[in-house]
Amino acid sequence: MRTLACQLAVVTAIAAVAVGCGTLCHKEMDVPLNAVPAVVQATIQAHTYGGTVGTVEKKTMKCGTVYEAKVQGPDTRCSEVKVVDDGKLLTYKTWQKGCPLHGEMKPHDKASPKAE
Repeated sequence: MRTLACQLAVVTAIAAVAVGCGTLCHKEMDVPLNAVPAVVQATIQAHTYGGTVGTVEKKTMKCGTVYEAKVQGPDTRCSEVKVVDDGKLLTYKTWQKGCPLHGEMKPHDKASPKAE
């Protein structure tokens, strides 16, 4: 019984370190759109739907790099486009009211398309 308790304690400790590293071992920085890879730029531009790209945030994590672009739509909508460094779409969200560029975020109920 004591051995089982020790094993459980060790597994719990290892899991805690792994989870902590996954959330802490990353870096975020704003980058200009023209500084991201061309395939990422193309995917972002394909999902602006007539809007204007605002900020692009580069997130470097253990699993790879993700680019997160905020887009101001031609109407009152705003959107967020997340693209992995090989150009595949990760997520796409739109906001009917409020905006990541202008304050409170309220997701519009539109499903994110699957990665292309």
